[in-house]
Amino acid sequence: MKKSLFLLLLSAVIIQGCSNARPTLPDLPSLSNEVDLHKDWRTSVDGNFGETSERFNLVAQNSNLYFVTDQGTLYTLNQADGDEVNETETDYSPSSGVTLQGDSVYFGTYDAQLVAMSLANQSVLWEKNLSSEVLSEAAYAAGKIAIQTADGWLNVLEADTGNTLWRAKQDLPALTVRGTGTPVIANGKVVAGFANGQVKAFSLQSGEELWSYAVGKPEGRYEIERLSDVDGRLVVKDNVVYAIAYNGTLVALALETGRPLWQRNISSTVSVAVKGELLVAVDMKSNVIALNAKNGSEAWKNSDLLDRDLISPEFFGDYVALMDRAGYVHLIDLGTGAVVARELANEKNVAPGSRMLAHEKQLFILTPDSDVTSLTY
Repeated sequence: MKKSLFLLLLSAVIIQGCSNARPTLPDLPSLSNEVDLHKDWRTSVDGNFGETSERFNLVAQNSNLYFVTDQGTLYTLNQADGDEVNETETDYSPSSGVTLQGDSVYFGTYDAQLVAMSLANQSVLWEKNLSSEVLSEAAYAAGKIAIQTADGWLNVLEADTGNTLWRAKQDLPALTVRGTGTPVIANGKVVAGFANGQVKAFSLQSGEELWSYAVGKPEGRYEIERLSDVDGRLVVKDNVVYAIAYNGTLVALALETGRPLWQRNISSTVSVAVKGELLVAVDMKSNVIALNAKNGSEAWKNSDLLDRDLISPEFFGDYVALMDRAGYVHLIDLGTGAVVARELANEKNVAPGSRMLAHEKQLFILTPDSDVTSLTY
């Protein structure tokens, strides 16, 4: 039994590492759209993200969209029509998405750099050499930047200068899922998830560790069975930290103390979404599960999209949006858990990892084949 599990998990990791080896997706059930979900616009850019697109995000601000591509180009697009407002080419090789604060934009690189640029001047403000490549975007608050690197370091820097204020290191397991969590800054704390399954909170000012909780549960004989990375982006709402781990649990933690408020036996490599009292998670089999965010009780579960490699859910009006590997976006009714609409956002068979951003009446999607798409209903 253990050997069979090992081989199954090994196959899954090999498949994750090579999109051409991915199994054929199951057929979608027939559906008559109850909601007029349709494409608003699509704009091509100079990137070829492939499976790394989960690391690249979109930021909506001042009626524009801001993002960087893996080719080192910073884009500003108009939200209404997708037209290009600005394009800045750089000499960097970005490995993660952007953090925007005023006129400054920050992004990480494969060359272990954190770069700050001015949008207005289209110039580099500063660059900071870190200890390893950056695989997720940074967090900004109170004039400080928090960023994690692939070798387990959490770094906090002055946003204006790039000077390091403090660092914290977590040892890496022998085998990890390729990726890092995105830290969150809230209430004077930096909260981060690590490859060893730990979620930790530190003082933003001093770097003192305030609390730690094991979300991932490394169990099993083989290292591949013991994968416990917290790679899904943490969510902090109403002084509660929501975290989910590979081969672990979904847990709600008190921000001030790290005390668990509730937990469920749900494992995932993608983030949860929280809106009001509803939390939506996608497990390793692409079951979509809605829970009461206050107590963890199940509201509904949808298995219509089983094994379709869903990405992180995104609340979109009265629905939650999910995108599968075939490029379809599915809308699920928040009250009933039923799929009410589907639209092909990307015309190619794409690897999981695309990022979505809902803003007012539009759903923006950054896809692996160099497109930004807007859907509306």
